[in-house]
Amino acid sequence: METNLSMHNEKTGYWSSFAGWLGQQARPFVARWWLWIVLVVSPAYLVYYFTESSLEKRISIGIQKAEKRDRALAKETGQKASSSYRAGILIGTTVRLIVNEWPTLLLIALLIAALLRLHYLYVFQVLFERDAIGRRVYVVVAVVGWLTLAAIFSMLIGQRGAEYDYHWTLANSFVLMNIGYSLVTSWQNSRRRQQALIQQRIQAELDALKAQVNPHFLFNSLNNIYGTAIVENSPRTAESIQQLSGIVRYVMEESRQKTTDIQRELRFIDDYVELQRVRIPDQANIRIDTDIQWDEKPAQIVPLLLNPLIENAFKYGISIQQPCFVRIRLRVQDNSLHLGIENSILPRTDLEKGTGLGLANVRQRLALAYPNQHTLRITDQNDTFSVDLSINLTPNG
Repeated sequence: METNLSMHNEKTGYWSSFAGWLGQQARPFVARWWLWIVLVVSPAYLVYYFTESSLEKRISIGIQKAEKRDRALAKETGQKASSSYRAGILIGTTVRLIVNEWPTLLLIALLIAALLRLHYLYVFQVLFERDAIGRRVYVVVAVVGWLTLAAIFSMLIGQRGAEYDYHWTLANSFVLMNIGYSLVTSWQNSRRRQQALIQQRIQAELDALKAQVNPHFLFNSLNNIYGTAIVENSPRTAESIQQLSGIVRYVMEESRQKTTDIQRELRFIDDYVELQRVRIPDQANIRIDTDIQWDEKPAQIVPLLLNPLIENAFKYGISIQQPCFVRIRLRVQDNSLHLGIENSILPRTDLEKGTGLGLANVRQRLALAYPNQHTLRITDQNDTFSVDLSINLTPNG
């Protein structure tokens, strides 16, 4: 009895270990590489499978059987086969095919799924979701791909299959599946991004409420310190306090707004940069250049959108010991915003390296607030980190 129990526990331990390995090692590996595994295994097996009996031969045999069946029915009843009769034959043939050829059909289904995913990741996302020009290019690529597929299928199915337009049926089906899958996936991803942004906003509001200091107390304290600095003849300190007060007020008032006036956003950025100048020592090895221009035409912008990019430059581009620089060029003209930021790339320890979360959040906010209305290019070369952002601020532009 004890021996049987021991053997049972040993088997259970083996299965638990296997299940743990499957969950920790195999599943992540398959989830990451399934696309390429299918693209290698499925075509190899299908080439071997159709070497013995080509697709052309199989279609020809199927057509011959259907014609023979139709002639026998017409001879027996004096009528052509009805649509319901043909549908029944098709269902029966499909069921028999699934039972007899399920490994092949499974690999074909996996191959189709992999091709659909491949098309979405490397064609649809790159072209259709990029901008208007990309969508036009995608239409051209889709038409060329459709005609190419029809030609390939025409060669595979042979003359008999072409007589029944099977090549067009296969090409049309594959193209429609690709476009349908890509549109649905794009819509789902857009929904997920919107939900994630909503959750982040809710969490940010909760965090702000938890850490919130009474605004009146905060502003009164800053005003008192400002007054003391004036009395003690410290104009630079007083100016910095005034700038900090403006920054805090702007963040608290505008963070929950969808858009804000461009003038307020530019003043906020200017105050932030000036506070950074005060914080950073005035040394020969540190260069900070800014150029902010505005044509004074009314415009609206999503608040606090640009600051993470500017903050990132000061955070990772300034060093007390090494030569370094930060260059900021910001121009707003005719409802178009152009922001160029360059900063030096400095060696960092693992603790100092960023997570990239700030840039990811900016990308996400841009995608949701200005779809097809912005371009963001980030480069990292020649010891210089560069950000080039353009936004069309025209509503629904």
